[in-house]
Amino acid sequence: MRVIIIIASLLLFTSCAIFQPKNFDVNANNEILLTEDRKEISFEDVINQNKKQKKFIQVYASYCPVSQDSFDDVIKFQQKNKNVEYIFLSVDHSYHDWKRGLKDLKVKGKHYYIPKKGKGALGKFLKLKTIPRFLVVDESGNILVYKTSKVSETIQKKID
Repeated sequence: MRVIIIIASLLLFTSCAIFQPKNFDVNANNEILLTEDRKEISFEDVINQNKKQKKFIQVYASYCPVSQDSFDDVIKFQQKNKNVEYIFLSVDHSYHDWKRGLKDLKVKGKHYYIPKKGKGALGKFLKLKTIPRFLVVDESGNILVYKTSKVSETIQKKID
Protein backbone atom coordinates (compact mmCIF):
# COMPACT_ATOMS: atom_id res chain seq x y z
CA MET A 1 0.00 0.00 0.00
CA ARG A 2 2.83 2.38 0.87
CA VAL A 3 4.46 1.73 -2.49
CA ILE A 4 1.26 2.72 -4.30
CA ILE A 5 0.99 5.95 -2.28
CA ILE A 6 4.63 6.81 -2.98
CA ILE A 7 4.26 6.15 -6.71
CA ALA A 8 1.03 8.15 -6.87
CA SER A 9 2.69 11.04 -5.02
CA LEU A 10 5.67 11.03 -7.36
CA LEU A 11 3.42 11.04 -10.42
CA LEU A 12 1.39 13.91 -8.99
CA PHE A 13 4.41 16.05 -8.15
CA THR A 14 6.32 15.41 -11.35
CA SER A 15 3.29 16.06 -13.53
CA CYS A 16 2.81 19.44 -11.86
CA ALA A 17 6.43 20.35 -12.47
CA ILE A 18 6.11 20.07 -16.24
CA PHE A 19 3.01 22.23 -16.74
CA GLN A 20 3.51 23.86 -20.12
CA PRO A 21 0.52 25.52 -21.79
CA LYS A 22 0.62 25.53 -25.57
CA ASN A 23 -1.38 28.74 -26.10
CA PHE A 24 -2.18 31.92 -24.22
CA ASP A 25 -5.71 31.99 -22.83
CA VAL A 26 -8.28 34.58 -23.93
CA ASN A 27 -7.88 36.73 -20.82
CA ALA A 28 -4.09 36.85 -21.14
CA ASN A 29 -4.41 37.74 -24.82
CA ASN A 30 -6.80 40.57 -23.96
CA GLU A 31 -4.48 42.12 -21.35
CA ILE A 32 -3.79 45.75 -22.26
CA LEU A 33 -0.14 46.81 -22.44
CA LEU A 34 1.30 50.27 -23.05
CA THR A 35 3.69 51.15 -25.84
CA GLU A 36 6.63 53.49 -25.43
CA ASP A 37 4.43 56.38 -26.55
CA ARG A 38 1.70 55.31 -24.08
CA LYS A 39 -0.70 53.85 -26.61
CA GLU A 40 -2.75 50.85 -25.54
CA ILE A 41 -2.26 47.52 -27.28
CA SER A 42 -3.49 44.05 -26.39
CA PHE A 43 -0.98 41.31 -25.69
CA GLU A 44 -2.53 39.34 -28.55
CA ASP A 45 -1.82 42.20 -30.97
CA VAL A 46 1.79 42.32 -29.77
CA ILE A 47 2.19 38.59 -30.46
CA ASN A 48 0.44 38.79 -33.84
CA GLN A 49 2.35 41.81 -35.21
CA ASN A 50 4.92 39.63 -36.93
CA LYS A 51 3.86 36.10 -37.83
CA LYS A 52 7.03 35.39 -39.81
CA GLN A 53 9.39 35.04 -36.85
CA LYS A 54 9.62 33.24 -33.56
CA LYS A 55 9.37 35.52 -30.55
CA PHE A 56 11.76 35.77 -27.63
CA ILE A 57 9.91 37.40 -24.74
CA GLN A 58 11.46 38.68 -21.54
CA VAL A 59 9.42 39.87 -18.57
CA TYR A 60 11.56 42.11 -16.38
CA ALA A 61 11.73 45.22 -14.21
CA SER A 62 14.35 47.90 -14.72
CA TYR A 63 14.89 48.25 -10.95
CA CYS A 64 15.64 44.53 -10.52
CA PRO A 65 19.38 43.70 -10.34
CA VAL A 66 18.80 40.14 -11.58
CA SER A 67 16.89 41.49 -14.59
CA GLN A 68 19.67 43.99 -15.27
CA ASP A 69 22.30 41.24 -15.14
CA SER A 70 20.27 39.09 -17.53
CA PHE A 71 20.46 41.70 -20.29
CA ASP A 72 24.12 40.84 -20.94
CA ASP A 73 23.06 37.28 -21.78
CA VAL A 74 20.19 38.59 -23.91
CA ILE A 75 22.57 40.81 -25.90
CA LYS A 76 24.84 37.81 -26.58
CA PHE A 77 21.79 35.77 -27.59
CA GLN A 78 20.64 38.56 -29.93
CA GLN A 79 24.02 38.65 -31.65
CA LYS A 80 23.72 34.93 -32.47
CA ASN A 81 19.99 34.97 -33.28
CA LYS A 82 19.09 37.87 -35.52
CA ASN A 83 16.11 36.14 -37.13
CA VAL A 84 14.01 36.37 -33.95
CA GLU A 85 11.58 39.07 -32.83
CA TYR A 86 12.50 40.36 -29.37
CA ILE A 87 9.72 41.54 -27.07
CA PHE A 88 10.38 43.00 -23.64
CA LEU A 89 7.55 43.33 -21.12
CA SER A 90 8.16 45.48 -18.06
CA VAL A 91 6.50 45.14 -14.67
CA ASP A 92 8.12 48.30 -13.29
CA HIS A 93 6.32 50.15 -10.49
CA SER A 94 5.01 52.81 -12.86
CA TYR A 95 5.00 53.83 -16.50
CA HIS A 96 7.40 56.69 -15.69
CA ASP A 97 9.84 54.38 -13.89
CA TRP A 98 9.77 52.09 -16.92
CA LYS A 99 10.43 54.97 -19.33
CA ARG A 100 13.39 56.12 -17.22
CA GLY A 101 14.75 52.57 -17.14
CA LEU A 102 14.49 52.21 -20.92
CA LYS A 103 17.20 54.84 -21.37
CA ASP A 104 19.78 52.47 -19.88
CA LEU A 105 18.76 49.33 -21.77
CA LYS A 106 21.02 48.17 -24.58
CA VAL A 107 18.83 45.29 -25.76
CA LYS A 108 17.13 45.71 -29.12
CA GLY A 109 13.47 44.93 -29.60
CA LYS A 110 9.94 46.05 -28.90
CA HIS A 111 9.26 47.29 -25.41
CA TYR A 112 5.94 47.31 -23.58
CA TYR A 113 4.74 48.08 -20.08
CA ILE A 114 2.29 45.81 -18.22
CA PRO A 115 0.23 48.20 -16.04
CA LYS A 116 -1.41 45.39 -14.03
CA LYS A 117 1.93 43.63 -13.53
CA GLY A 118 1.54 40.16 -12.00
CA LYS A 119 -2.02 40.81 -10.82
CA GLY A 120 -3.55 41.08 -14.29
CA ALA A 121 -4.72 38.24 -16.51
CA LEU A 122 -1.36 37.94 -18.28
CA GLY A 123 0.56 37.87 -15.00
CA LYS A 124 -1.79 35.24 -13.59
CA PHE A 125 -1.55 33.13 -16.75
CA LEU A 126 2.24 33.27 -16.55
CA LYS A 127 2.10 32.59 -12.79
CA LEU A 128 4.44 35.55 -12.58
CA LYS A 129 6.13 35.44 -9.19
CA THR A 130 9.77 36.10 -10.08
CA ILE A 131 11.64 38.04 -12.72
CA PRO A 132 13.31 37.89 -15.10
CA ARG A 133 11.15 35.45 -16.99
CA PHE A 134 11.73 34.23 -20.53
CA LEU A 135 9.31 32.71 -23.04
CA VAL A 136 9.57 31.56 -26.63
CA VAL A 137 6.56 31.72 -28.95
CA ASP A 138 6.47 30.31 -32.49
CA GLU A 139 5.23 32.04 -35.64
CA SER A 140 1.66 30.83 -35.01
CA GLY A 141 1.54 32.08 -31.43
CA ASN A 142 2.12 28.69 -29.81
CA ILE A 143 4.18 28.68 -26.62
CA LEU A 144 7.41 26.72 -27.05
CA VAL A 145 9.05 27.74 -23.76
CA TYR A 146 6.65 28.76 -21.00
CA LYS A 147 8.93 29.34 -18.06
CA THR A 148 12.63 29.80 -17.58
CA SER A 149 14.52 32.39 -15.56
CA LYS A 150 17.62 32.59 -17.74
CA VAL A 151 18.74 32.49 -21.33
CA SER A 152 19.57 28.82 -21.74
CA GLU A 153 20.14 25.91 -24.09
CA THR A 154 16.41 25.21 -23.87
CA ILE A 155 15.66 28.57 -25.45
CA GLN A 156 18.34 28.11 -28.10
CA LYS A 157 16.98 24.68 -29.07
CA LYS A 158 13.45 26.05 -29.47
CA ILE A 159 14.69 28.99 -31.56
CA ASP A 160 16.71 26.70 -33.89
